[in-house]
Amino acid sequence: MQTTLADWKPSSQTVVHDLENLSSTVLSWMRKQHFFSNKEVDALSHVKVGKMRRNATQKHGVCRYIRGTDVTCPGLGPKDVDRIDIHPSLLCNDWWDYAKQVMYHEYLHALGHYAHDNAFFRLENAWEDPDRSRGKAFTELMRRANAKWLWVCSNCSKEYPRRKKSSGNYKCRSCNVVLKDVKIN
Repeated sequence: MQTTLADWKPSSQTVVHDLENLSSTVLSWMRKQHFFSNKEVDALSHVKVGKMRRNATQKHGVCRYIRGTDVTCPGLGPKDVDRIDIHPSLLCNDWWDYAKQVMYHEYLHALGHYAHDNAFFRLENAWEDPDRSRGKAFTELMRRANAKWLWVCSNCSKEYPRRKKSSGNYKCRSCNVVLKDVKIN
């Protein structure tokens, strides 16, 4: 598993997968589940897939509805989706299993499960191996990859990667000590 910034960038040995492979892998798995109809999965196969900006740090995937769509409408579904975008850094071997989980998550949104409610989580938890720690690890990796500054606690040494200086305006969440700015080279 990637945990350091040095491991983040694809090397010449890293196999990069394409979005079509990701989509077909997830849709194939969904076809085998009794809680999705063939009609639903077939409709998802027509949803366009794309890549998010590489410098995104918080979102790993996003289901983009057609502008003006009422997401509270009971008939919400794949016909209302403009595209699904996935973080491009997920398309390598190290993150491939998590990429499938993210794509499945976005397909659930495309099927009309806009809110992260109990029904959504029941379907999401049906994924073959939902590993919650991978999402946090990926977010931390993206934050560090895009950070220009580290806000460092002089008491507990905790680091908060950020794009801007704190200028002494923020305190450590654990110690309540003013954070120091450290420039990343």
